[in-house]
Amino acid sequence: MEQYGLDGLAASAEAVLAGLGPLAAGFARLAGEACRAVTLDAMEVLVIEQGRELLRGLVQLALDVQAEREVRLPGVTGTDGVPRARAEPGHGRPVVTQLGEVRVRRIAYRSGIKGVLSLFPRDAVLNLPPLGYSWQVQRLAEMFCRSASYEQAHEFVLAATGVSIGKRQLEQITIAAAGDAERFYQDRLGDQGDPAGDQDQDQDQDQDQEQDQDQEQDQDQEQDQDQDQDLLPLAISADGKGVAMLPEARRRRTRAPEQKVRTFEKRTGTGEKKGCKRMAGTGAVFDVAPGQPRTPEQVMRPDPQPGPGQEKPPRAQDRWYACDITAGRDVTIGKVFAEADRRDPGHRRTWIALVDGDIYQLGLFQAAAAARGITLVIVIDFIHVLEYLWKAAWCFHPPRDPAAEDWVSAQALDILHGRAAQVIARIARLAQEHPPAPGSEHAKNIAKTLSYLQNKQAWMDYPRALAQGWPIATGVIEGACRHLVQDRMGITGARWSLPGAQAMLWLRAINASGDTSAYWTWHITQEHQRNHLSRYQDTRDLELAA
Repeated sequence: MEQYGLDGLAASAEAVLAGLGPLAAGFARLAGEACRAVTLDAMEVLVIEQGRELLRGLVQLALDVQAEREVRLPGVTGTDGVPRARAEPGHGRPVVTQLGEVRVRRIAYRSGIKGVLSLFPRDAVLNLPPLGYSWQVQRLAEMFCRSASYEQAHEFVLAATGVSIGKRQLEQITIAAAGDAERFYQDRLGDQGDPAGDQDQDQDQDQDQEQDQDQEQDQDQEQDQDQDQDLLPLAISADGKGVAMLPEARRRRTRAPEQKVRTFEKRTGTGEKKGCKRMAGTGAVFDVAPGQPRTPEQVMRPDPQPGPGQEKPPRAQDRWYACDITAGRDVTIGKVFAEADRRDPGHRRTWIALVDGDIYQLGLFQAAAAARGITLVIVIDFIHVLEYLWKAAWCFHPPRDPAAEDWVSAQALDILHGRAAQVIARIARLAQEHPPAPGSEHAKNIAKTLSYLQNKQAWMDYPRALAQGWPIATGVIEGACRHLVQDRMGITGARWSLPGAQAMLWLRAINASGDTSAYWTWHITQEHQRNHLSRYQDTRDLELAA
C-alpha cells in the first residue's frame, strides 16, 4: 500500500477517535506484509508477533481515552472514615496483559495525613488485580501451572502470549488463584439445591393442600415410592496419596529421614523410605448410573466388548472431588458428606460408601452417617480383596504356578456369591495342613489375609450390590488419587511447600469437578470486593468515576 493511502487511512481513523490513526495505518501495513509472505508459517508468525503489539496499542489507547474522561470527584471517603479531598491526576500503574504491558493512568485521592493510604476509584472500576498481571493472564498461567511444572508453564505462557513470568511469580499466581476455593464450595452448599430436594418441597406442598383427602394421599405416597426408586444411588469414597514435601512442611509427628533407623549405610532396606511425604486426603462424590444386574461369573470373566442388550457395569456420573493436604482425613470426609447432603438433602437416595478397608476411615464414614441419620451401605473394594487372595495364593503354590490363578478365581467367586466365611475357613485349613515357617513372609501374609477377610466380612455383601447394579470397586477414588495428586504433585524432583501444595490440589479438584469457569467468575467477584469495594465507605462514588 502506498504511503499516501496509509496517510489517508490514518486521517480517517483520527476523525473517528483521536490516537486511532497510527494503529489503523499499522494494521493496513501489516496486512500488506502478510499478503507478501510466501508460506503460511511465515504469514502466521508475522501476524502474531506484530499483531500482538498493535492490539496492545489498542488496549493502551482505550485506557488512555478513559483516563482523559475520568470525572474528578469532590472527595472520596474510605471505610476508615477519613475523607480524601486532594485529587492528583496522572498516577500510572503498569499491568501485564496477554498482549503485553500497558499503563493505567488514573486520579489518586489523598487525605494529606501520614499513614493514610490513597484511594484510586478507577482501579475499582477496572477491577485491577493486585499482582500486576491481568485476570486473563492469571487464568492462563493457572491453567498451565496445574497441568505441568512451573518451568513448563513459564514456557507455555511465553509461547502463547509473549509474556515472560518467572517461576516465583507463577507460584504466587497459583496460590492467589486458589484463595477462594474453600469458600466457593461452602457458599454453594447454602445457595444451591438438588432436584430431588425441589421435588420434596413440591410434594410437601401437595400433601399439605390435600391432607384431608385420604385417597389422594395414598396416591401421593405411591408416587413418592416410585420416584424414590427412580432416583440414582449416591456413591461416596475417600482415599489418600503421599506428596513429597519440603522439610518445613512435614507433619510434626513425622520423623525426618535422617532420624530413622537405617539398615544399610549406602542404600535403603525393605520398607525404608528416602524422602518424607505428607498424605493428601482425597474424596469423591458421584451419582451411580446402575448397570444391569450381574452375576459373579460375569464379574470374574467380563466380556471385553459387550454387545447390545448385554450386561454393562455401573457408571459414575457428575463426579465431584475434594482434596486436602493441610487438614486431616476427617475434614475431607466431612466435605464429602456435605456435598452428598447438597445433592440429596431429603436423604431419599441410597448412599453407598466404597472403601478400601482402612479401619480409621471406616470409623469416620460411620460416624458421619450416624450424625446425619443416614443408613449407609458400605461396600469393601473387591480389588483389595483380590489382592489379599493373591497374597494367600502364593503361600500355597510354587512361584509362577498357573494353578494359583485358578485358585484365586475360585475363592473370589465364592466371596462374590456371599460365601466369605467358607473362604476364610478354607484358607485357615490350608494353613494348618501346610503350615508356613513361623515368622516367615508366608506366615505373615496368611495372617494378614485371614484378619482382613474376617474383619471386613460384614461389608462384603456383593450379591446385593451385583443384583442392584452397584459398583463394587473404588476405581473412581483410585483414579482421582492418580490424576488429581500423583500426575502433578509427583513430578520428578518436585518438593512442595504447604501453601503451594494445597493451592494446587484445590485448583485441580475444582477443574476435575467441572467447576473451573464458575469458580473463576466467583473468584474475580470476590477479589473485586476484597481489593477495591471494601475500601470505600460509599461505592456510589465509583459509578461517577466510571
